[in-house]
Amino acid sequence: MRSGPVTKDTSTVALGLAQIRVGNSAANIASNSPVLSKDDSIGALANTKFGGSTDWFRLESGFPMLEDMVLPIRESANLECAFKELTPYNLALAYGLDATEGRSNASVTPGTITSTSGTTSGTVTTSNAGAVTDSFTVTFSSATEYTVSGATTGALGGPTDITQPFSPANGSSTYFTIPANFFTGTWANGDTYTFSTTAAVTGSYDDPHTGTIKLGARVAPKSVRMEAVYTYPNGVNHMTIVFPRAQVSANTEMELQAEDAAAVPLNFESKRADSEVAGGNAVWDDAPLGVILFD
Repeated sequence: MRSGPVTKDTSTVALGLAQIRVGNSAANIASNSPVLSKDDSIGALANTKFGGSTDWFRLESGFPMLEDMVLPIRESANLECAFKELTPYNLALAYGLDATEGRSNASVTPGTITSTSGTTSGTVTTSNAGAVTDSFTVTFSSATEYTVSGATTGALGGPTDITQPFSPANGSSTYFTIPANFFTGTWANGDTYTFSTTAAVTGSYDDPHTGTIKLGARVAPKSVRMEAVYTYPNGVNHMTIVFPRAQVSANTEMELQAEDAAAVPLNFESKRADSEVAGGNAVWDDAPLGVILFD
C-alpha cells in the first residue's frame, strides 16, 4: 500500500513561473479583481516567489508557563522576482519609479444612438495596439446591416450583419470590435450610432532602448499595482496575486555573463490599500494588503 502524500488533483500541481504585470495604482485602486493585461507584463523572468509573513504574540500564563493563545500582531506580503529583459521600464521599477507614469490605455467612449427604436447591448472594445483617436459613425442600410466610417480614418468596410462581430483591421491589430448582436431593438435604414475611441499613450520608459535612469537620486518608492498571474500547467486555471498598492525595494545588481542572461532582482512589497490611507479605497477595507484569487 502506498504511503505518504499522493496527488489528489493533477490540475492543481504548480510548475513554472508567474507572469508579473505592473500598472498604475491610483488609476486601478477601485478594482478588487484583476484588471491588468498581458501587455502590462514586465517580460521574461528568472524566478518568482510569494512571501506572506506574520509575527505572532503568544500569551502564556501559570507556572510552569503554558501557552494560552496566539494572536497575529503584524502581517506583510511581498513578491520577489528577477527579470531577464533589461529595459528602461524594468530598471525604472527596480529603482522605485512608477514606470507607468504618462501611460494610458486605449479607451472607447459610449456611443450616441440616433434611432426611434434601436438599442444596444454590450460593449465596443479596443486594444492598445490598434486604437486611434477618432469618432466613428455606424450607419444602417437596412434593419440588419450597417457600415462604419471614421471622421479621420474614413470608411472601414461593410455592410456588416448585426449578428456578426465587426473588427476592422489596423495593420496587424484592429481599430475596435463591435461584438455580434451588439445592436438590439429595431434599427432602420438611415439610423446611426456614433462612438469615439482614444489611442493609447506610451510612457517615458516604454521604448526598450531609450531612456535615462538617474543614479544617486533615490527617493521613496512610488506606489504601483502588481498582479502576478500564475497559469497552471493545464493551461486553463489560474492563481492571481493582486497587490493594489505596492512599493518596490531592491538593491539593483546586474551580473552580465558570457552565456547566461542577467537576472535583476525586484521585490514588490504590498502596502495598505484600504480607505483609511491616502491613495486607498473602500473596496480593500477587508483585504488591505490585496488578495489571492483562483479561477
